[in-house]
Amino acid sequence: MKRIIAILLMFCMLAACQPTPEKDAVRQKDSNVLIDTVLTEQQAQQERGEALPKVRDQVPDHFTADFYTPAKNVHVMVDAPIRVLTDDVFPVIRVERGKLKTEDAMLLAKRLLGSDKLYVWTYRMTREDLEREIAVYMHEPTPEEKAEWMRDDPENTEELWNENMETRRKELEALQEQYRNFTDGETQPFPEWDGTMPEDSNPYFDSVTLVGDPYANGKSALYCDHFEWHGEDNDDWPFSYTAAVAPDANETLWPSVFGDKSNGEMGAERIAPDRWGEACDGASITAGKAAEIALSYMNGFGEFTVADIYWTNNSVSGGEGAFIPHTWAYGVRLTPKLHGAGTVFCKLQASENDPITDVSRGWEYSRVIAIVGGDGTLLGLGWSGVIREAEILSETTTLLPLEEIQTIFEEQINRQLAYEEMRDAVLSVDDVQLGLFRIREKNDMEHGLLVPVWFFRGTLTPAETSKWSGFIQYYDGAPIMIINAIDGSIIDPENGY
Repeated sequence: MKRIIAILLMFCMLAACQPTPEKDAVRQKDSNVLIDTVLTEQQAQQERGEALPKVRDQVPDHFTADFYTPAKNVHVMVDAPIRVLTDDVFPVIRVERGKLKTEDAMLLAKRLLGSDKLYVWTYRMTREDLEREIAVYMHEPTPEEKAEWMRDDPENTEELWNENMETRRKELEALQEQYRNFTDGETQPFPEWDGTMPEDSNPYFDSVTLVGDPYANGKSALYCDHFEWHGEDNDDWPFSYTAAVAPDANETLWPSVFGDKSNGEMGAERIAPDRWGEACDGASITAGKAAEIALSYMNGFGEFTVADIYWTNNSVSGGEGAFIPHTWAYGVRLTPKLHGAGTVFCKLQASENDPITDVSRGWEYSRVIAIVGGDGTLLGLGWSGVIREAEILSETTTLLPLEEIQTIFEEQINRQLAYEEMRDAVLSVDDVQLGLFRIREKNDMEHGLLVPVWFFRGTLTPAETSKWSGFIQYYDGAPIMIINAIDGSIIDPENGY
């Protein structure tokens, strides 16, 4: 059983794993060497008085390949339009880990909630709720319960017990006061938000829930439009917005439920760019209009480009409602655009263990996921991996010829698929992008470089005779391969280089 699980894990991570070749394909590069290469090429180009042609003119419309890997006879088929994410040439830009300031979060929350004021949502107790809570606090711990508590932890002392009992007494008095002042039919408004987080809050676990109505439903935040703010110190997932769910709908509208789906999983469909002008079955707006709606909410927070649009649903993969889509909507993926060049979408994060503390430090790739209903209603929005531009290192970047990229692609595919279980499988690449991607600077988890890359996505289907024949791997937000378009090195998104 352990062997099966281990093989499955390897199978799911093929894009980052490979057998040991004669020379490591993925290794930490010296970013200074890469920068020197780019600047040298730029200077030579300026001395010649030449201007680089537009990238679109340097590559064909399609990337094609059709071959079998010699190691395991995997049939690799590529016939995909090349999506060039710039109208001109690619720059190289130094970026740093960014934070969403509280004032920016307030502006976003007001925009998303459609309100000039923000209120802190808290659960409102009914009279029956108060009675139950008071009954619990009025129960006096028995000597046996105290003795058991003292035995549970060596740090539990008589002094700490007395402090806890005093806190308990004050909480009981507060509940009793609330009960005495309770009036049936009278609802107290939520307090207006002053921009602060809860005292001693942990940015990765604690948050404040904001609403635009001081009398919004108090039984559950799900039943009202709400903005979950994790604070400035959470630079991975600072916030998420979720629209209200009807109390009797029994549906989940969390953005992650819609947005994390890959092409083909539970019916989700990636809409090709040439079909963005069409409306999906059951929708009154087109995919392109959904993207416009998503972009409008990010106005003023930098320039973004549309990476992907899905016709997706909110079915989950486990539990009683597994694989049952209650709601369909457009899943719009946005990525930052800097100096006219767009970045590719990657839902992974770069991570590294601190050699001293052995604590893993992660850095999400910058992306926005918006869920837009078929009628144009925004159902959810989240922004992760905020980055800030530090400096533009080069405005023009010389790229390797496509012939070299094709050779590197074929060699690396053979490395990645050299597993016995992958024999006679079919790897279909249906999306090829040429855009910017962030790599870490050497031994640094706070700064990185945006460099042009070749970004490959598709599906891996084992042969019918394989024991994995019923398992199809979708390389969507976790791509098949990323090739540095400047030096041809292979980039592992989970290492960040």
